[in-house]
Order: sequence, then structure tokens, then C-alpha cells
Amino acid sequence: MLKKLSIIPILLVSLMIVGCASTSKETNENSEAAKTFEAPSDRGTVYLYRTGRAVGAAGQLSVKVNNDHAGGTGPGTFFKWDLKPNTYTFATSTGESSAVVKIDVKAGEVYYIRQDARMGIENGRVTMKQVDAKKGKNEVAGCKLLVSAYVPE
Repeated sequence: MLKKLSIIPILLVSLMIVGCASTSKETNENSEAAKTFEAPSDRGTVYLYRTGRAVGAAGQLSVKVNNDHAGGTGPGTFFKWDLKPNTYTFATSTGESSAVVKIDVKAGEVYYIRQDARMGIENGRVTMKQVDAKKGKNEVAGCKLLVSAYVPE
């Protein structure tokens, strides 16, 4: 009986994390078309992705771009934004941790941000870091494109 009761907090935390963000996936065609890994000549392209790891996989993580809600990531998903040259802040958080990556986006350049979820005491922990093109392309290739609530100018 005690074992069953100890699972309740874990289930509640999982439900809270899942409820914090939503993911809407694009069609397979749009997802594959987004994996060109090239930027338009007048904009920079940012891929923010989350691999399909088993640890921390249950929860969805909210993402903000310049403090505007973009949506939530789940395991094996990514966002792609073609952005005007400028400095952008990409942020995510849980009740236990937060992570921010700032990128000075340049026209014609491609950037990759990897987001990871880990087990925590109550809400889980999140990290984000910019990665190189080789790693980014390889990991995004196995992910599915998400619909973003953040629509660049």
C-alpha cells in the first residue's frame, strides 16, 4: 500500500508538466520539408529541438521566444523559425529550473538549440544549449516538426 501511495506525487507532477504546454505536430510532408537545414538569404534559421530520450520524456516543456509563447516540446520534436537578423532569447522553465539561450541571428546562418528534460525532485529539470551544425542536423533529422504559436515578423 505504501508503494502505491508513493507513486501519487510522481503522477501529479507528471500531469502538471504535461498540462503546462501543448504540442501540435505538423504533417509529415511539412516536417520533412523543414529539414533543409538552409536559411533564406535575408533571415537566419533557428531549430529548437528535443530528442526522444526516455528520462524526462513524459512531460512537455513550454518554449518562449523573446518572452512570447511559442508552444511546447515533447520528446522527438522541433520548432523551426526563419527570423529577421536581431538578438533573440529562447527560454524554457519548470518549477525547479529554467534555461535561456540568447542568439544574435544573422541572415543566411542556421542555429541549433537542444532542449533536454531530466528528472527532478518535484517538477523536473530543463536545460538548453546551442550545439554545432553536425550534431544539430543529425538530431533534428529524427524529430517531428511542431506548429509554433510564435509567428516571426
